[in-house]
Order: sequence, then structure tokens, then C-alpha cells
Amino acid sequence: MTVSQITLPDWPRWKETNPDGCFSEWLRASVADDWQKVTHHPFTDAWGNSAVPLPNLKNYLIQDHRFIDRFVALLAGAVSRAPDLRDRIPGCQFLALVTGDENTYFERSFEALGVSAQERAGKPDWPVTAAFKDLIRNAMESNGYANMLAVLAVAEGTYLGWADRVNKAIAKRPDDFWFAEWIDLHTGDSFESVVAYLNTQLDQVGPMLNDQERALCLTYFRKATVLEVGFFDAAWGPQS
Repeated sequence: MTVSQITLPDWPRWKETNPDGCFSEWLRASVADDWQKVTHHPFTDAWGNSAVPLPNLKNYLIQDHRFIDRFVALLAGAVSRAPDLRDRIPGCQFLALVTGDENTYFERSFEALGVSAQERAGKPDWPVTAAFKDLIRNAMESNGYANMLAVLAVAEGTYLGWADRVNKAIAKRPDDFWFAEWIDLHTGDSFESVVAYLNTQLDQVGPMLNDQERALCLTYFRKATVLEVGFFDAAWGPQS
């Protein structure tokens, strides 16, 4: 996979011409094409219309659930590296959501859709799933707060983008809870505050990075975005 991006000046020069711009805005602008692909992917439109074929739905849920363990570790790592208690509390509250309502959603969906433990264990990772798990692990092992935030901000920001768009576009709320609740988990004031928190943290730490650290943060942000595109491509493609 390649990253579709626009050519931007580096952060200091971009800031000179965009004095009111934030570091997180600069990051998103660097992946504008791929961000658009994620938030307007046909898979997400099908999700809002309850039109995801059953094999695609099951495999998507199986694959997406496999991120939770490493995602929790990454989020906990970011919380531990936040500047102070005030900056840690929103991350801790989000951890409670991921390990509570979100994980419960998966378990209830698997049961309702008849996805057995054997089926879940027997499905190999999609290549893009394995690559995303590696990126999460690498961000954690980098020990860089900005790198961790970059991956988290993409994961949550793109989901807010597509879910909010779909939620406003659909004529009626999906009847099946596995469609409706996944949208609910990624829309509304509470989730918007999570995304705002991650972006605010990036806006605080980003301008303090040196050139090498800033380039690495941008690399994580770009890789995470292109992997989100690839994940939806895999979820929407033919299923074995």
C-alpha cells in the first residue's frame, strides 16, 4: 500500500502561513486524500444502511476485535506519558469505555451473529490487521508520546468522521444493534470529546518536537491513515 498525500511545507513554514493552525490540523492535511477515503468509504455507507453482507460483517468484527488488546496497551502507555494528572484523566475515562461498553459490544455481537469461539480463533489475521497491530506495537515501543497520540488520533478521528457522517445521512437508525451501537459508540458529545482530547494533546506536544521527532510522528500518522483505508478495503472485499 502507498500513502496518498498532498505535499505540505514542514511544520514551521506551514505555521508561518497558517498562524491559527494547530499541529493536529497539519497532520490531517498531510493525509487529506486518505482521510477522505476512510470517512467516505463504501463500507461505511453500507454499515449505516444495514447493508454489509453477513460474511463481511462477521469477518470485520473478528478482525476489529483483535485490535483491542494492543489498543488498550497503547492508550495506557499514552496515559502514563501524559504531562500531568489533568492530561491523564480523559485517557483513563476512555480506557474504561474501550474495556467496558466497546468490548461488551463485540461479545454480544458475536453471540447474536452465531460467531463461535472456534471461528474467531481460526480466522487468520488479514495482512492489514497484522500490519496495524505491528504499527500499534511499534508506536508503544518507540516510547514517544507524540507517536502514540498519532496512531490513537487517526484510529478515533477517522471513526468519528465516518460514523458522524453516516449517522446524519441515514434516513433511519439501523434496527440491528450491531450496526446501530457501533455508530453510537463513535458519535455524540462523549466520543467527540475523546477525539478533541487526543488532538489537543498533539497540539501541545507537537510544536515542542525536534525535526527528527516531528518527522517520525508524521510517519506514524500517515501509516495509520493508509492502514485504515486498507482495513475498510479488506472488510468490503470478497470474503473467504
